[in-house]
Amino acid sequence: MLTPKEFAFATPQDLGGTAAYRRVCKVAGLNPVPDGYGMLLATDENGDKYTLVTGDVEYVRAIAEAGTETLASLELPPDKFLNRAGWPDDWI
Repeated sequence: MLTPKEFAFATPQDLGGTAAYRRVCKVAGLNPVPDGYGMLLATDENGDKYTLVTGDVEYVRAIAEAGTETLASLELPPDKFLNRAGWPDDWI
């Protein structure tokens, strides 16, 4: 079971433009899409890091607005996210 700890956004607006967004997508192995991606940074019961990626940026923004204290009890729909090993800073 994965427990979200933090959130991040990979969108042209959040990254300061299209060029930076495309670089992040390339490093993350994601296809650039117009609206970008929302990400939940999670750990498993062993402390291993995973990033849950979704094209539903507004869904992740709503989670972010709820606050980080909400993350620990959050039940995530498994079909909404792509699971990627590591956190974004591990991919570089």
